[in-house]
Amino acid sequence: MGKETHVTHVLDTAFLEEHGQLKSLLYNNSSAIGLEDLCLVVDDAPAIGQPQGTDDRSWFEKLHQGIIVRKDLILEDVRSFTAHLVFVGVEADDNDFPLYIRINGVDIVRPPSKIAHPSARQYYTNDWGGSHFDNWFVVEVPVKALRSGNNEILLWTESEKNSWEIMIAADEEFSRGSQTRSKHPNRSAKSIDGGKSWDFDHLGWKNEIDGEYCIRLSLGRHASEGIYISPVIDLAGETRLIKQNIEVVKSRINWKMEIPEGCIAEIRMRLGNSPVLNNTDWSDYTEVNDCVAVSESCSIRYMQFEIVMGTNNPLVTPKFLSVSIESSFVEQRNSDGWIYKIERLDNGRVVRSSMEYTYENFANLNELREDFELDKIVAGASNEFEAQLRLMSWAYRVPLSPLNPYTWNYYDILKAKRDDKGRIILHQNYNKRRRDGHCLYCNLSLVAACTAMGYPARWVNISSKHTYGHEVAEVWSNEFNKWVFMDSTRDYYIYDPDTGIPLSLVEISHRLGEIMPGQATWEFPVQWHLPKKSMLENVRIAYREGDHEYSVLSDDEIEGEDLLMYKGHLQMPLRNDFASNPHPLPWRLSSNWGGDQFFCYYSDMFPRKQEYQRHTKRWQDFNPSLNQAELFLYEIKQAGILRIEIDTETPYLDAFLVQISNGQWQEYKKNTFDWPLSEGLNHLRVKVRNQAGVYGKESYVAIVAHK
Repeated sequence: MGKETHVTHVLDTAFLEEHGQLKSLLYNNSSAIGLEDLCLVVDDAPAIGQPQGTDDRSWFEKLHQGIIVRKDLILEDVRSFTAHLVFVGVEADDNDFPLYIRINGVDIVRPPSKIAHPSARQYYTNDWGGSHFDNWFVVEVPVKALRSGNNEILLWTESEKNSWEIMIAADEEFSRGSQTRSKHPNRSAKSIDGGKSWDFDHLGWKNEIDGEYCIRLSLGRHASEGIYISPVIDLAGETRLIKQNIEVVKSRINWKMEIPEGCIAEIRMRLGNSPVLNNTDWSDYTEVNDCVAVSESCSIRYMQFEIVMGTNNPLVTPKFLSVSIESSFVEQRNSDGWIYKIERLDNGRVVRSSMEYTYENFANLNELREDFELDKIVAGASNEFEAQLRLMSWAYRVPLSPLNPYTWNYYDILKAKRDDKGRIILHQNYNKRRRDGHCLYCNLSLVAACTAMGYPARWVNISSKHTYGHEVAEVWSNEFNKWVFMDSTRDYYIYDPDTGIPLSLVEISHRLGEIMPGQATWEFPVQWHLPKKSMLENVRIAYREGDHEYSVLSDDEIEGEDLLMYKGHLQMPLRNDFASNPHPLPWRLSSNWGGDQFFCYYSDMFPRKQEYQRHTKRWQDFNPSLNQAELFLYEIKQAGILRIEIDTETPYLDAFLVQISNGQWQEYKKNTFDWPLSEGLNHLRVKVRNQAGVYGKESYVAIVAHK
């Protein structure tokens, strides 16, 4: 047994933010983690959009003289730094009439957009959308106008003809958009007699919709609660790639917090002997008192903690600043005196999102895989990425069923048409680069095909220009070890012109942001900052065109550089299990994106959208790493043997595959094994396999061992 060693190491919040998980928390880049500072008061989100069976835009209330709409929103606490009224609607083209707003008797005038926000031409001109699209409108309101309890919000105009419209979330749509909210709360009404009487049941310009006006309050204030979850932390603070055989004698852990009056910070800690959390030798969480914990067990080396932060005053937040660890440990020397040196380490890295994503089980799409003969599509592909590109081209040409805008089950979207010889018929050339059909359905077809073949894929909405957006996909690439943007609407992807490596949507968003002279908001959209399409040539990207008659960069419709403008803000539902769970609906086709199932990515140049609640600025949250085999190597008491533990996030994991030196590949169901070393050079290769038979990227380590 060696001598006792004392170490002290401090983990700042920059490190803890990068490696941990933040739920309803923000890292403010000034060495502190605190509660997020945006709260959305909303009751329409599950049902926003076109109700099934309606037409003539009957789910809108048209405002003109004599019509007043009323929205009641409940606030338990009015304390806020800022307040904005957020609603979805339409402003008439070239409108000259203001919108009048009254909140609890306080009057606000929102001038016509050409006066209030002349740069936001999408509000009032056809060339940027205008009345062709529903838009989100944001109006700052005085915090003092709000009150605890019910807040009465009135909207009207004095125009003789329709100058403004407000969208309605229909009552019958709540059960489609939510598993817990089957009915609307009945907080919306209209008056046709100047507010003397109110009708809560007959909304819309046809008086046939019962539901909620899509009117919300976005409050600048701290969330009531958030949770920080740390990575696994080595109490010994050892940074060597091969962990020594160490017995930790004692540890003292001190969390540095700022806890203002009215705030709490509850710390819980658990201990274990494994650097991998899904192993069984971890304790339950125990409470930490006064931000200090002491461990005196000589058998425990690893620690994980979580902090539940809360406030009963939304104007203040607790702050997590750092954690310091003082430890004493004794090195357990092997009598045989083996020495190990890593010659090469190509290790996977597990990056976990703060949000849980539900992936479709590959087995639920076996029938689709067989019906559409997807194995033939990818047969002969030289690598995985080529196979994925073939599936994108297939989704570009595959016929779709007669589309029901409320259909989300993959099996209801795709239709296998066959000729008289039983061969599947695909569309051939289109008269433009964009394929037929709505962009959502062909990209859901791509997601379904990739998932069926064992490649995790997801649907993402992109929109920066104005409310109009576009549906695309991302596929996890084991070959490039990252998420890759693909769009089967036009059969293309975007790559780095220097390396040729395809890019993710977050990477494209960042590169677009590099050329932005200012923040892109609804009031100052991308076109205001980049009025000339030639300016987009400075974005560091290139397009994979493919073998098509028409270019993706054509000026036809909204193709070409306009597509790049959309890739600033990203919105994504946290699931793709539409074969097994087509409900609740994340979104209603051809209606505004404002549902509560979206998880949104923003950046400095593309700030948060106030119509959503759930946001992240962390690339980790939008880019979790899949199918990795992250190896942890450490000595044990037996000389000449290293213990290997594997961490992974692999949807529907089947097994670990291990090759020692030049031996045969062996299958392991558990994520730990012992590696006996011989003198000289030793090789180890490890990879994961999912239940669809797809292998992840190989991790490799070469070690020289000698006595």
